[in-house]
Amino acid sequence: MKIFLLIVLFNLFFLPQSFLAKSQNLRQGDESFYQLRSSHFIINYQEGVDRAYARKIKEKSEHFYKKITQEFHLVRDKLWLWDNRAKIFIAKDKEEYLRNFYCPDWSAACVDYQTKTIYTYPSQKDFIAILAHELTHIIFREYIERGSLPLWLDEGMALYIEANFAGSEYHDFLYQIQERVKNNNFIPFEKIMNLKTFDLKDKTVSEVNIFYLQSFSMINFIVKRYHKHRFSQFLWNLKNESDVEKALSKTYYHLNNLSNFEEKWKEFYLK
Repeated sequence: MKIFLLIVLFNLFFLPQSFLAKSQNLRQGDESFYQLRSSHFIINYQEGVDRAYARKIKEKSEHFYKKITQEFHLVRDKLWLWDNRAKIFIAKDKEEYLRNFYCPDWSAACVDYQTKTIYTYPSQKDFIAILAHELTHIIFREYIERGSLPLWLDEGMALYIEANFAGSEYHDFLYQIQERVKNNNFIPFEKIMNLKTFDLKDKTVSEVNIFYLQSFSMINFIVKRYHKHRFSQFLWNLKNESDVEKALSKTYYHLNNLSNFEEKWKEFYLK
């Protein structure tokens, strides 16, 4: 469950606007960052960062951009080209990361979703998984064209990409959710549908991990049971219909209410 804890800690932090402004001002006046540019990303890395590491991040970023966009058919009107490319800033070490970007001292990376900017430093054991996870958030929110999304859906999609394409413990995830369904130890759908980030802040690590695991399992169920093209249609319906339950009902006959959704989900993991 370590990856869920990592992502929980990562995502419960939101960069205050004052911190973002300070980081932006520092970047504009700091010439210690070199650049690598690709089709959709600008990688800014500080002097002292191995150029090979920066190249690896550039290549992985393009890889995940393609995978995320194709997996869910998240075609947006405004392409990530030229000045609209996403940005990744890599400080040379933890000290420089904290000094330049005003991220929390416990973090391995932090994100400004509005400007499509990720901040980090080298030698993060799980950064490739974090990169896949956060790029999914950025691309999905840009596709839906609204910042507020159901937490289970937003996190479930990011964890689905992470588990399928970033080397996370996919089979371990499946085993754990199967055990929870067998033992009736899961969050009722009526409750999980309405959980928000602040609802998790007072929860135990175990409770939060259950939420993330179940969110992943719900997306995994929909995609694997009803196929990717239908899921893409669901996202299109959601893009044009603010209510998730209505978008589900419009796309999937068998998921036309939460009770049916929960029942079909349990059947999928019990078979």
